[in-house]
Amino acid sequence: MRPHRVGGPVLWRWGWLGVAIVFWVCVLLKLNGSSVAIWTELLNEPKPPPSLLLFVPKGVRADEWHGWTPAALSQSRQTPRFPVENLTLGGGRAPLLMSVPVAYYTTLFRPQLWGFFLFDFERGFSFYWCMKFFGLLIASGWFLREIGIRDRNIIVLGALWIFFSGYVQWWFSSPAMLPEMIATWAICTGCAIRFFKQTGTWKTIATFGAFVFCGINFVLCMYPPYQIPLLLLMLAFIVGAYFARRFEDGFERLRGLILIGAGMSVIIVLLIPFWIDIRSTLHIVAHTDYPGSRRSLGGGLSLFQLFSGLVGFFQTEDTVPAAFDNIAEASNFYPLWPAAICAVLFARWRKIAPVPPLIIALALFLVSLSLYCLVPFPRWLLRIMLLEFAPERRVILAIGLANIFLCCLFLDAYKARIFPKWNCVLVTLFFFFAIAALLWTAGLRGLGFFPDWRPLAGAVAIDLLILILFFWDANRRWFLAALVFFLILSNAGVNPVMRGLAPLLKSAAFQEVEEAWRKDPDGKWIVFHNFDLAQMVIATGAPVLNGNKIIPDLSFWHQLDPDGIGAPVYNRYANIECELAEDSSAASARLFSHACYILFLPPELPVLREIGCRYFLFPAVWPEAEQHGFTEVYANRRSGIFIYKRS
Repeated sequence: MRPHRVGGPVLWRWGWLGVAIVFWVCVLLKLNGSSVAIWTELLNEPKPPPSLLLFVPKGVRADEWHGWTPAALSQSRQTPRFPVENLTLGGGRAPLLMSVPVAYYTTLFRPQLWGFFLFDFERGFSFYWCMKFFGLLIASGWFLREIGIRDRNIIVLGALWIFFSGYVQWWFSSPAMLPEMIATWAICTGCAIRFFKQTGTWKTIATFGAFVFCGINFVLCMYPPYQIPLLLLMLAFIVGAYFARRFEDGFERLRGLILIGAGMSVIIVLLIPFWIDIRSTLHIVAHTDYPGSRRSLGGGLSLFQLFSGLVGFFQTEDTVPAAFDNIAEASNFYPLWPAAICAVLFARWRKIAPVPPLIIALALFLVSLSLYCLVPFPRWLLRIMLLEFAPERRVILAIGLANIFLCCLFLDAYKARIFPKWNCVLVTLFFFFAIAALLWTAGLRGLGFFPDWRPLAGAVAIDLLILILFFWDANRRWFLAALVFFLILSNAGVNPVMRGLAPLLKSAAFQEVEEAWRKDPDGKWIVFHNFDLAQMVIATGAPVLNGNKIIPDLSFWHQLDPDGIGAPVYNRYANIECELAEDSSAASARLFSHACYILFLPPELPVLREIGCRYFLFPAVWPEAEQHGFTEVYANRRSGIFIYKRS
């Protein structure tokens, strides 16, 4: 009798058990990656920030700690909780567009938000972050296996390459829910490829269910600038996989097409009530000056901006090249796809191996989308492809993912020696000098284009090492490990490790505003001279007239501006900062940037009294409070919080 052996399935089950234990321990401990500790500095609370366990919070991630997190808190503090309408966040049914927790049937298809309904807010917030973290890693690894990669090391390292890429880490907590979007896209695409395989009935049902479930989640992310390029990438994968497997045993073309069509039909049918309820809100968005009228023609990036991932190692907020506004905009993926395509073509020329159809599809996608970023395209073509709704900087996501998938497919399929010795030297030097020429020409744009030469020199040295490992066949197995190692060192600290949300929820200013709102829940607030404090008030759940509004509250503006003279300023997604107006008879607005305007309000404006605006918050003493009919009800000089109530 053969002895019993503990095989792969047992280890696999223990592995999943370990992942589940780690997941729930993180939720129990309220761990998250928020940069909410920034509030400690803004509110002048005692340092160090409470509950900050590891790394440094990033102020540049304002769309999370300043935008999404206060919005989610506001949703949780409404009565009833998690409404579909919340004017504090924006006009119409703004919460349905924001990917915040909403008590609506579509939340059943968004497991990342379930924790807000099952636990207290901080543990729900941790559940949300853990779903992002574990979901992206697991979905990426599963997808790499589904597209035919056999080497487990490549699958693991490829998933880590995606996860620790600068673009993913710097946009990890964006309101567009980037990790969830990538994960659900990967599962949908993998299921679509699997539809063409002959499988059992129960596996087909499970695959179909996963396609529909994740497809709805993907749609509800509601950020076309990312979604449209990703859908084009999905199409490239389906076409490439179709031609790659059409002669394999068990390949069923008609079955696959029918299942994809049926899955898309079910997604559309299940979302019909959602589209009906959100139609009027989408109409408002479509007719805004921003983002409704925004269109892209292509050609918005330079060659350096497209390949800026080459210098992304160990980049800090102080070493961002002058071509970018901040480090989040400067983030990118490491672009190795030109080298991979070169190696594939060289192998074909030497008749070592034919070019796999999936690699051809990805290469065409990469070349086409890169050209769109570099040169203008005809408007009619962009309308057909819907790319006019995808600005070039957002197309980088799909290009970066396609780049990783192509490289992983290449590493898995091309194990034989490709380059003779001297060819290795020549091709390595060619690409290295191409990188040097790219950086040199970029530096010619002006003095200080690269603020610090030290991280630049380090990045160039890493580039050379990666090229050597990639093109020298004997060392190629170390290439992916080396790249992932440097990505982890560079980007692992982008998102801090927090326990709970104490820097905001436990601050004296937050608790005082919350108490005032609880005593007078119908009283509306305005925050003057400070946009950050408006977001703090939003987080308490109090109704605030300014702050971050993803959809303009046109009903309020029609009272302020009956003739619509200022519509080009306020008819937009915007961050609204309020200032006291010199003219006491009317309000006015001035555009500060495409997503920010200043609203000048006279305190005695009748409409403010009519709508119940009773609380004004200032970051300093308001000397004229009494003459305008307001009384100081709270003062915190340390935090810079002064609350005045209408007498």
